[in-house]
Amino acid sequence: MANLNYGVGGYGTSGYGNAPLETLPIGYYTALLTHLYGPKTQAFLYALLKKFDDVSQCLVSLDTALDLDSAVGAQLDLLGQICQASRTVGFQPSNGVSPTLDDATYRLYIKAKIAQNQWDGTRGALQSIWATLFPDGRIVVADNQNMTADITLTGSFTSIVQDLITNGYIVPRPEGVQYNYLFGTLPYFGFGSSPGYIAGFGEGHWV
Repeated sequence: MANLNYGVGGYGTSGYGNAPLETLPIGYYTALLTHLYGPKTQAFLYALLKKFDDVSQCLVSLDTALDLDSAVGAQLDLLGQICQASRTVGFQPSNGVSPTLDDATYRLYIKAKIAQNQWDGTRGALQSIWATLFPDGRIVVADNQNMTADITLTGSFTSIVQDLITNGYIVPRPEGVQYNYLFGTLPYFGFGSSPGYIAGFGEGHWV
């Protein structure tokens, strides 16, 4: 007798037997009926399963719809509500930009909000957060030892993203510490040994 492995080379071929039940198509189940069952039984089984299939497909689609990297519109608003990041900011952006963020900017703000909630207060973690939010940018923190810090940033920022940064929406900040934001191009002009960050005449940029 042939080896009948359910879902693997036998009943429910194409690997369905290894897939979660909610992802299986209705045809998988109707195909399990033997030739003894006619069209009426097929139709009955299809009608019975269709309602469950609709619910299952809806549940499966939620993974994509509510994924932060792919969510848009109302789904993105829901994610923002969960981490308390409103799409409408509490200031008037420059250049006549609307205070209601577009999806791309709102997604960045939500990611920054999540990072702020998880930040452990160290510079190393801050560097990692910045690298995630702005892969082509850098952040340099100079502690002024008086409850203020100079935050020098490089990268490609739209005017609304720069406004979000200067208004405290993006960079994690310890309670009671004031940030002074500077935007520049690396390497900065200066003297000392810090490859990639500081360079002398002819190479360094003024902040």
